[in-house]
Order: sequence, then C-alpha cells, then structure tokens
Amino acid sequence: MKHMLRWFFPLLLISMGGYCLAQSTNSGDIRGSVTDPGGAFIPGVTVTVLNTETGVSKDYSTNQDGFFDTSSLLTGSYKLTFIKDGFEKFVRGPITLEVGTTTVNAKLQVGSTAEEVVVTSDVPLLTTETGEESVVLSNQTMDLLPQVGPDWENFMSLLPGATNTLGSGVGSISINGNLPYSNVLQNGVSQTLGASQNATVANYENVAEIQISTSSFSAQYGIGGTIFNQITKGGTNQFHGSAYDYIQNDELNANAYGFDSSPSVPYIRQNHFGGAVGGPVLRKKMFFYFDFDQVIDHGSANNNTSSVPTPTVMSGDFSGLWNIYDPTTQTIGTDSQGNPYPIRKSFAEEYGSNSIPAAMQDAVATKFQSFYPAPGGPACQNNVSTIQANCIVAGGKFVPGSVGTEGNLQNNFYSTAPASYPTRRYYGRLDYDVTGSNRISMSDSQDDSPSVSPSAFTPGPIGWESGDVTDNQAQITDVWNISPHMINEAKIGYTFEDSDYGDLSLGQGFAAQVGWKFGVLDDFPSINLWGQSGYWGINPATNAIYVQHVFDPSDVVTLIRGKHALHFGGEFLIYRDDMTAWGNANAGTLDFSGQYTQQWTTDPAICGSSTPGTACANPNTGMDYADFLLGLAQTWGANFSPEYGGRLKSPQAFVQDDIKLRPNLTINAGLRYQINHGWNEVHGNEASFDPAVINPATNSAGGYWYGTTHANGRTSV
Repeated sequence: MKHMLRWFFPLLLISMGGYCLAQSTNSGDIRGSVTDPGGAFIPGVTVTVLNTETGVSKDYSTNQDGFFDTSSLLTGSYKLTFIKDGFEKFVRGPITLEVGTTTVNAKLQVGSTAEEVVVTSDVPLLTTETGEESVVLSNQTMDLLPQVGPDWENFMSLLPGATNTLGSGVGSISINGNLPYSNVLQNGVSQTLGASQNATVANYENVAEIQISTSSFSAQYGIGGTIFNQITKGGTNQFHGSAYDYIQNDELNANAYGFDSSPSVPYIRQNHFGGAVGGPVLRKKMFFYFDFDQVIDHGSANNNTSSVPTPTVMSGDFSGLWNIYDPTTQTIGTDSQGNPYPIRKSFAEEYGSNSIPAAMQDAVATKFQSFYPAPGGPACQNNVSTIQANCIVAGGKFVPGSVGTEGNLQNNFYSTAPASYPTRRYYGRLDYDVTGSNRISMSDSQDDSPSVSPSAFTPGPIGWESGDVTDNQAQITDVWNISPHMINEAKIGYTFEDSDYGDLSLGQGFAAQVGWKFGVLDDFPSINLWGQSGYWGINPATNAIYVQHVFDPSDVVTLIRGKHALHFGGEFLIYRDDMTAWGNANAGTLDFSGQYTQQWTTDPAICGSSTPGTACANPNTGMDYADFLLGLAQTWGANFSPEYGGRLKSPQAFVQDDIKLRPNLTINAGLRYQINHGWNEVHGNEASFDPAVINPATNSAGGYWYGTTHANGRTSV
C-alpha cells in the first residue's frame, strides 16, 4: 500500500491537466430533473443527498435546464430533499442506490418550503437513463440463493441468456451470445490479468453487489464481452459484523460410482469460516470495514482407478497377451507395390515364450518400473531420497480389475490421496469524507493459498506438486466535487498474482537413481504409454512460475452543461508479467506406442483387399509396455525454458454524453479509444509470423519476426 501512495498524490496533481485517465465507476450516480406543476424545468433547486447509513450528506443544485447529476456516490440507502423558494419541500426516499445510474425526478408544487411532500417508495428496478443491458445482484439477493462455494461465480450461470462455454469461473460465461471474454472489476478497478486472463473474485462475504453489464454499456467502461463489477461492502455510522462457517464432510456425501473398484467415499474435511466487522472511525466522516476469511480444506487431491502392470508383465513375461516381436531381428521385405516393410521374429519363436529376456531389458526401464506399486508391496515412506521398490501409497489398494483389449489386466488399482488446500484471506476498506466536497476511498484484499498436491499413485515426492497462489488487489479513489456541476474522480488500482507451482522431485537426484543421463535437468523423466494397454504412466509434477501485475491509474470528469451529462477521461493500463512457460522444467518425456514390437504383414484380411499384397502393421501385435522395457521410445524430448518478462501498455480515452431531452427521453452517445501496442519482452525473446518480413530462405515476403532484430521497426508482437 505504501508504494501506491507514492503514485497517488502526483496523480491528483495532474488529474485535471491535459493528461486525462479514466476507468469504470465503482459507485452509483443519481441523475434527474426537477419540474413545476406545468412541466417546466426549475433551475437553482437545492438537492440534498443524504446517505442514511453513514449520515453523510452533500448538496447539489439543478442547472438552468433543471437538471442535476450527483456522479460518484457510495452505493447504499439515500434520502433526497429538493428545496426551492416558492415551492413546497419535496422529500424522496429512502431509495436504494446500486452501482450505475439511477433516475430520480421531482415535481415541486407551488407553496411554502415549510410544507413538505414525502414519497417513500423505492426507485423502480427498470433503468430508464441508459440503454444498457445489465443485472445487479445484491448481497441480500445472493444470500437467498443456494451457495456451494466461497464466491459469487456460481450464480452467473443463473443469469438470463448465460451459457458456460469453457469450464469454471466468469471467464467461461457467455451471455446472450457474447464472446466469453470478460473484464472483471473490483470497486471500479480492472483486475483481469494480462497473460492468463485470470481474475480473483472477491470473497462472497465482502460483496455488497455485483453489476453484470452485457451490452450497450457506457463508453466509460472498458472492453469486454461482459463486464463484472464487484462492489465491496463498507462501514456505516453504526457498528455491525458477521461470523460464518461453511462445512463439508465426507460423512454427508454419497459414495462414488464404481462396481469393480469398490470405491470408498473420498475423504473431505472442509471448513470455510471467518468474520467481518465495520463501523465508524469518525462519525459521519470516516468508516471502516474488515474481514478475515480462512478455508481449511482436507480433501482428496486425486481419486481414481488406474491400470498398473502386474509383476509378471514388469518381469517381461507377456504370456497370454498379444504376441510381441523382436526388433533386433528385423529384416526388410518388399510388398506388391514395391514398398519396403519390416519383418521381425517373435520372441516366442526365438525363446519359446512371449517374453523379453532380462538381458535385453533396458536398465533405465528396469529401475523406473520399480516406482509402480505391486501387490503385497510395502507402504510408501514419502519424502525420502530413496523410495522403497513397488511400495503402495496411503489410500491405495489393488482391486480385481478387468481384462483389456490386449488381454492384460486393467483398472486394477484404486487410490485416494488426502491433501490439504488452505486459503487465508484479508480484506479491508476505508471511506473518509475529508470535507463536504471531497471523499477518499481505499480498499485492499490479500489471499494466500499454499498447498501440496500428492499423487494418488506414486510415492512422494514423485508426481507431487507444491503450489502457492498469492493475490493482492488494491485501489485508492478520490472524488472531488469541484462545483455543483463539475466532479473529478481520480483513481489508481493495482492487481498482483504470484502463482508458484513446483515439482517436488526436481533437484532430488532421481535422474541418477534411475540412470537417466539425457535430460537437461536433475528430475524424474516422464513416461507415457500411448498403446492400448491402458497402463498409467509415471510423470513428475508441473513446474511453473506466473508473476503478474496490473497497474491501473485513471481519471473521470463529470460535467453538467444544459441538458448534457458529460463524462470524459481515460486510463492507462500497464501489464507486467514475469513468468515461465507452463511446465518449463522437463528432464525428459518419452512416449511408447508398441510400434517396435509389432509385426508387419501383407495379409489382405488385415490390411484390406483394395490393393492386394500391400503391407501394413498388424494392429493385434506389439505392446507399448514391451517397447518401454526395450527402451525404444517412439518420440522423446527434454527442455528447460527460463523466466521471461512480458510488458504491455494500453492507453485509453473516452467521452460519454447523456442528453436528457425530456424527463422521459434520454439519448446516450459515447466513444472510447483504446490502444494495445502489443506484448514485448524485456530481452527481445519473442517471435511471430509476419507477412511483411522477407524470408531469407526464399527471398520472398512472409517469415518469422524476432524481437531481437526489430525488423520493420517493430518492437512488440
């Protein structure tokens, strides 16, 4: 927060200068007109707007066209009082002010200000000042909906026209056919991260309301198929608080489907608890709100039924399974079309059984397969440098299984791996009415989610992943009522996310333990079995670092002139990403398909009779695990990519003019201009195809552009 203050005060100094910034609002706006009994507009009416929750009031006045606009107000409950000499006092409220624009018109009767007309009805839900299509979900509304998670995202699929297109989260929601590209705001500050497009949504307890804008929204808002604007709770003139605990327990859960595996109910112990308190620091001037939130989640990282090679298969004995053939006996034949094809002898023909002799088995494969569990194996002792051979992880058990296509046993190992996923979150907000014409609001939320995800199959640390996601969202807003008809709202926001995923076997000496010498890192190699055996491969966990920053300074000016409510300004989004590629540490990935132990044939019953005598691989021969024991991978690779620094700046400007021609007729006109110069990398480590780049191999247009060369004057993608 202290770093933000260094930026905030200089921003205020320039906010009214030539360098304008802007952003979406984090507040409500009451707008309307005042008329006499004949329908004529009344200028100079004093409009007092009182927040009934905080006791803070502000005075506005109608202009020569009888028009007023409060611009930025905290959402909540308000009472409006209209006073003009020669007319009776008119009081409206309390009304509910939600984020966005709310219309409150008044008709004054001729008389004394000592006389008072009071209208207590709330404002209608239908928005008449703009053509925007939006929905506002209040905290009270969401409290009545069934809630199964720690935030409000689950409710979005209930919106009219909403379709889930990709998975979980607001980024996967398409509404009324919009592209599932969303801009998520918190208190008016963009917090959608540049590279991952992730957005940390506010804790459900802290949300006062969610505004979901789907189309025809103001140019004041940024781009996005749908805009989700989270408005958080604040303090009031009275102390208030809450305490909560959401509980999940496997004693309340039903068993999973699975006859052969006889599954057990996955272990889960989850408590999501916390408490919030808010109230005055200085009555009718300064208010605070604070929430602490903790999730203790002892659940199951992985629950599945897997196919594990039997001790017989691991010894190289494939008796009763598909015939395997010895690639070392290969000769080349020619089919009827003159195409060469391999001819191999079967192991049964050579050695009298469908088995691979121990002398032919690859040394790395022999050591590697000792990490598979085996019936009767010892219990695994996790997190040690030397793993016991063929041990069984806690929660794992062998089950009867079923016979697979190749005749091998499949789905013979059931496992459940308890894991812990704790999350701790803090949220604080402070609102300070410094003077009657100046308000400062600031908020900050932080959360940390360290975890270790065990493998339900292999002993730790093989396949075990450490994860830690840390988030921070902060903003400071200054609203200055320069005059009854001119308001400036300056804001700076900052969003940060650090997602660290670590492979716990990295650097632990496992490459040497299995004899793997061809990797670029000291880590366990990854084995994938792509044939029809269905055997579970053994893979290390993912290693990746995602550090993302979003800086969002902005400024909005509201100006009331005649029948025009003008909003104009701009913002300057700055994205900084210091990241690795996903899975950047790869000591070696080897894929086995069974192609090296297959036999080829010219039998038309197998290859087809359209071209008699054409050779093909017999699909009912060979096994991926046999290729693995021989050390013959179809493909393999290893790599390590370092951290890179992505940078993107997006200056934006807008003007919005809402013209109130009549009390029941408003025209909305707006224009927004945004620039994305493209991502660049601090060391120029980037590339993309460019049709204007000359390809040196062909001396023609169309080639790869590299950031280090700055070809065609470009410095970014």
